[in-house]
Amino acid sequence: MMTPVKAALLGWLALSVMPSALAERSARPVTLGYLEISFLGELALEMNAKLDTGADTSSVYAHDVDLYENSSNDDWVRFRLIGEDGRTIRFDKKVVRFALIKLKTGGVIRRPVVLLDVCVGGVAGRAEFNLADREDFDYDVLIGREFLASRVIVDSSDSFTADDSCESHVEKVSKRRDKRRKAAAERRSGANDD
Repeated sequence: MMTPVKAALLGWLALSVMPSALAERSARPVTLGYLEISFLGELALEMNAKLDTGADTSSVYAHDVDLYENSSNDDWVRFRLIGEDGRTIRFDKKVVRFALIKLKTGGVIRRPVVLLDVCVGGVAGRAEFNLADREDFDYDVLIGREFLASRVIVDSSDSFTADDSCESHVEKVSKRRDKRRKAAAERRSGANDD
C-alpha cells in the first residue's frame, strides 16, 4: 500500500524530471470535452484525442515502430504518426523509459515512452507518450492525467468544445520550423560557395 508520504515523493519526483511540463501549467485550468483536437510533435500534427482522467500516462498510435541503440548505447525509437488529414510525420526520439502496460486479456506488454510536444484546447506543453498499437481504438491519441492535471478539467458530457484550437502554438511551431529550414538552406548555400 502506498503511504501519503510515498505518494508525495513520487509526485515530486515525476515533476522534477519534467520541469518543462511544470513550467507550462496555467494558473487556471481550462474546461474541455472528453474528445478534443490535439496537435502533436514539433510539426503540430493534428489528431483527435480522448482526454482520459482514468489513465495515468498518454498514449499514441505509432506506426512502424523500430527500437535501436545509438552510438552511446542509449535506447532510441523511430516511428510514424498519421494525422487526421492523412499527413504522415516520421519521428526519431530518445526513449525516456519503458512502460509495462496491463492487457485486458491478461499479461503485460512493454512499450517505449517518448516526450512529445502536445497542445489541446490552447493548453500546450510536453508529455510522455507510450507508443502503442491503437488500431482497435476509436481515437489514435489518449491524453492522460500526467498532462491534464491542474491544466484541464474534463467535461465527460461534452466533446470538441475547445474555442482555442492551438493556433498560437501551431504558429510558433511553424515559425521555428521555417527558421530551421532557412538556417539549413543558408548552411547549404554557404557550403556551396566554398
